[in-house]
Amino acid sequence: MNSFRLGNTEIKEGCKPFIIAEIGQNHDGSLGIAHAYIDAVAKAGTDAIKFQTHIASAESSHEDQFRINFSYEDKTRYDYWTRMEFSKDQWKGLYQHALDKNLVFLSSPFSMEAASMLDYIGCPAWKIGSGEVQNTLLFDFIYKTGKPVLLSSGMSSYNEIDNAVQKIKSH
Repeated sequence: MNSFRLGNTEIKEGCKPFIIAEIGQNHDGSLGIAHAYIDAVAKAGTDAIKFQTHIASAESSHEDQFRINFSYEDKTRYDYWTRMEFSKDQWKGLYQHALDKNLVFLSSPFSMEAASMLDYIGCPAWKIGSGEVQNTLLFDFIYKTGKPVLLSSGMSSYNEIDNAVQKIKSH
């Protein structure tokens, strides 16, 4: 039987559900709100909290327009990603706050830079967004860390999921 650890919890067949509170970008670029989410999900009794880590300069350009303009605050995608960014020290503070609240801290990286930063601050596992299942460079970096991989599948075809699972299993 395969198993792995997330924080102090062993994940294996038959274990109680491991509950991850999905925050993603819901902090809307506010560090205070991100910290408040940590307090709220800890109080609710979840096991982990999960954010998204975006770095504008690694994912976009100043000319990158919205596919669908959803922001009254930002003129471009680059502006949006910039507003949503936290610094390495801010991410480290969020990570430590989660640990202090007995939560496993997770964040999905959307660039090599984000993955490197999350590895540096100590993320114990990788949560890969479904839009990144074909990101070979990201996967190659992640495999080298030896950390568990949680793979989303929502935006992926069955073939993409099968290929990603085979890559994960081979490492």
